[in-house]
Amino acid sequence: MSPQNAVLEPPTTTQRTEAAGSKFRWAVLATSCSSVIAFQVAAMAYSPLLGDISRDLGISLAQSVNLMTVYMLFAAISYFIAGPLVDRLGAARLLTASAFLSAAPATLVLVSGHSYEAILAIRALQGCAIGFAMPSMPPLVLQWFRPKQRGIAFGIAGACIPIATMAGVLASPALFRTFGSWQTSVAWLSVTGWFALVYCLVVFRIAKSKAPAVHVQAGNASRAAFRAAMASPYTWVGVAATFATNWILQSAFSLSPSYFAEPQPVGLGLGSLVAGQLMGVVQIGAIVGPIVGGLLLDKVFTGKARMVLAIGFLLVLAYFGMQSQSVCGSRPVFLGVLAIWGAGLGMLFPMLQSRINELYDHSIIGKMNGIWMGLGAFGGSAGLMVNSVALKQTGNYLLSINIIAGAAIVGLLLCAIRDRATGAR
Repeated sequence: MSPQNAVLEPPTTTQRTEAAGSKFRWAVLATSCSSVIAFQVAAMAYSPLLGDISRDLGISLAQSVNLMTVYMLFAAISYFIAGPLVDRLGAARLLTASAFLSAAPATLVLVSGHSYEAILAIRALQGCAIGFAMPSMPPLVLQWFRPKQRGIAFGIAGACIPIATMAGVLASPALFRTFGSWQTSVAWLSVTGWFALVYCLVVFRIAKSKAPAVHVQAGNASRAAFRAAMASPYTWVGVAATFATNWILQSAFSLSPSYFAEPQPVGLGLGSLVAGQLMGVVQIGAIVGPIVGGLLLDKVFTGKARMVLAIGFLLVLAYFGMQSQSVCGSRPVFLGVLAIWGAGLGMLFPMLQSRINELYDHSIIGKMNGIWMGLGAFGGSAGLMVNSVALKQTGNYLLSINIIAGAAIVGLLLCAIRDRATGAR
């Protein structure tokens, strides 16, 4: 087999791993889930408190928003660092490091939280927790789970993101009302990171004696596989699909609440309270979607992640309905549409990571995850920039809705092109 085929033909189960039969695999999966929850709670802890932070630090609201921007910027950068490290050091060390990066900087806010520059540095460190956790997930699932269980494993981990989002958004202002200090509120939420850190240390220590053997290419063969992967159309179509996914996610979650809340004709005029409730419906869909997608991957499409990824993009097209009076004017229909596109949003990232597992040799899974997710992460910034211009030029959200739904069409086309151009499964 040539180096090219070693990458472009999905490796066999024998090449990748001896499947784990032990129930301990679920305890190992929970390390990834706990790390995901930790970094997402850390991400969202600041969002509801940006106004309070700006007043406490004596900075503008725009400067406080930079605390979210810096977080996402360093998340994107850290993918490129963590990807190769996963292949070299293993998922266990990177997930443990991710938990530490979620917990320790949040605790430091208690002593450094009165300096804007210090908080920017803290947010940069916390952002790296994403880049260390996400590339660790595919090799972990690949090692510990049989092929027909990997979809649900990715789905469960993917569902933890919207769960943690809801927890962070709800807990942060509640703690602020209790303590009257945003620094104390953020520090209390570090408990999720400290729990994840202790859990990872304990479980991975036990897992050493239970871990299935992994057979991977090494040395020159691994380098040849990586070169072939970088030359493959699989990789760049996958990066484009990841770019489109981030474009959709960041734009939809950033713009939808204000579209629901703003008075007509700019938005729907439902008010901020109702807007929050409607986004809760979207989050519920985003929790259910990854699990349903994982079951479809395992039980219906037998590991063909491209097909479920296409379904995710197709469900996101329900976002077109946000501009229709026949949809928005009927509460049951409206809620159903919100749940559908939320489910589609929730499917996308788990299926992208499943696709990476499907395509590449185990020895380069971390690198390729870092490349897909790292480059794709810039789609979020690009989407927000374009939609911001559209909102400014038109004075309403209709063009932005069409742009977001258009990105879902691009995702569907990318899935189709991948199949025709490369004969992927």
